[in-house]
Amino acid sequence: MHPHILASLIVALAGLSAASPLLDPQVMEFMASRDTAVTPIGPLAHRAASGHKPRHLRPEEFVPAMSKRDSASVNSITGADVGQIADFNGSDPEPIRGANGATFLSNSNHEIDELNVDNVAGPTTDQGTVPNLKWSMSLSHTRLLKGGWVREQTITDLPPSQDLAGAELRLAPNAYRELHWHRVAEWGYILGGTGRIAVVDQNGKNYISDIKGPINGSDPDLYYFPPGTPHSIQALDDGLEILLIFTDGNFDALGTTFMLSDWLARTPLEIVAQNFGVNTSVLANIPQKDPYILPSTTPPPQLGDASQQAVSDPQGTSDIPYVFHISQQEKQVAPGGGGWVKIQDSKTNFPISTMLASALVYIEPNGMRELHWHINDEWLYIISGTGRATAFAGSSSSRTFDFVPGDTAVFPISYGHYMKNLSPTEPLIFLELFKADQYVDFSALQWLALTPAQVTADLLNISTSVVESFKKEKQLIIA
Repeated sequence: MHPHILASLIVALAGLSAASPLLDPQVMEFMASRDTAVTPIGPLAHRAASGHKPRHLRPEEFVPAMSKRDSASVNSITGADVGQIADFNGSDPEPIRGANGATFLSNSNHEIDELNVDNVAGPTTDQGTVPNLKWSMSLSHTRLLKGGWVREQTITDLPPSQDLAGAELRLAPNAYRELHWHRVAEWGYILGGTGRIAVVDQNGKNYISDIKGPINGSDPDLYYFPPGTPHSIQALDDGLEILLIFTDGNFDALGTTFMLSDWLARTPLEIVAQNFGVNTSVLANIPQKDPYILPSTTPPPQLGDASQQAVSDPQGTSDIPYVFHISQQEKQVAPGGGGWVKIQDSKTNFPISTMLASALVYIEPNGMRELHWHINDEWLYIISGTGRATAFAGSSSSRTFDFVPGDTAVFPISYGHYMKNLSPTEPLIFLELFKADQYVDFSALQWLALTPAQVTADLLNISTSVVESFKKEKQLIIA
């Protein structure tokens, strides 16, 4: 091609790329002939010219001023960095720690950042690719039903939690959780209110008992239903809220929960009538969709009067209690102070709970659940207070998490961890749960104290006198 022709083409193309299609005389003449309310939205128009704001590019008014986001002015650590939680003095957390990181230039969900500071500016000891081990019940979908609600945390929410799943169940006064059973075991911790459970075991022996949450500062009740055991739950005058635990992380899988009304609705009516020895007309109003929760047509006897509802059983009543009263259990106080624990399992004090062991842990302000690990996955639930924990996964990998009430977490089998109370004034109270018949933990401090001192001293480059000062008793909690 001749050089002059090529140069002319380049100039023409440059003019096309710089010019707006809206300035084309024919387009301008067309637009002038139309209603002024019409805005150009076709392929020749700029979206800004048509009044449409971009969806994916932030408007200028939302771009933070650089002077407010100067990395050099952000200092989240005071003094030497020894892994303490970053403190932004009331400002929005920024991904900066010491000389590392830089401020946000885009927007961030600062409310979530403030609850998870260690996700934003975690300690330098965090390394590797430890997966997320935490889930907040506030992120779960809440099913609203006639007489209450329920929300769950299953393996789809927290994939590392394979052994256990959790749910929060709320029943309005006198409402029922309908008759049902599960393929897996069910364990319940009464978060609030009062209620009543009814059970029939494989030998036809029935059991009925009241359950209650914390009253006047006392610890609440818990219960356990073995796999396959049919049961019902009813709230009393105060209503009822329960933390439910199930011994399978994939709790929502088909073939896990079986509702009585759903079963009967999916069975030929003549078969149901023959089984119960009644006419089919008697069963004409069986619910065609299981209600899950339903209101009571008649208020039950009040708290303490469960025996009034008990049905006379020719097989007798169950002699194994399904309910455990934590308020009647002695505290296991930490030897050095700082808090206490109450452990429940089938080997020591709750015989029926053969598939789930638990501990209620109380940590005083600034105290810490000591460095330890377990031989089963630990499922965690924060009842009150604020906490911080680092999970060590081996192979130079660890990750730190922050906790508030309603948070759940899982520390997989053998992961080393602790739990620190971040508050200088309020206690931290939480549950540890395990798919096991017995509660087992190993203390790092006790291990080192009972190992030949020179072995530990040589590994950690400390003196034997320091090693010999380590506590030989399991401390549980460090003040």
